[in-house]
Amino acid sequence: MTSSLAALKQLLALSEAMLGAAESGDWATLAAHEAARRALADSLPASLSASLPTAMQAKARTLIEACQRCDASVRPLVDARLSELRVVLRAARAGTTAGTQAGTQAP
Repeated sequence: MTSSLAALKQLLALSEAMLGAAESGDWATLAAHEAARRALADSLPASLSASLPTAMQAKARTLIEACQRCDASVRPLVDARLSELRVVLRAARAGTTAGTQAGTQAP
C-alpha cells in the first residue's frame, strides 16, 4: 500500500470519528478530529490520483467517496447544533436587552 492510500485510510478513520462525535454531541472532539483531518488532507499531493498506480486509483476513489458520505452525514448534525446555539444566543441577547431596559426605567 502506498503512503497516499494509507493517508486516505486515516482520513476516513478521522471522518468516521467526526461522525461519531457529532452523533453523540461531542463538539470539542469533533473539532479536534476535523483539525487533524484538515492537516492530513492539506499534506496530500494535489495530483493524488495521478501519483497512484491505476489499480490503486479505484481504492482511493472508494475511500474519498466514503469520506464524503461521512461529511454529508455530519453536516446536518452540525447545522442543527448551530441552530440550537443561535436560539440560545438570541434568548441571551433578549434577556440582556430586557434587563438593560428595565434597569434604565427604574426610578
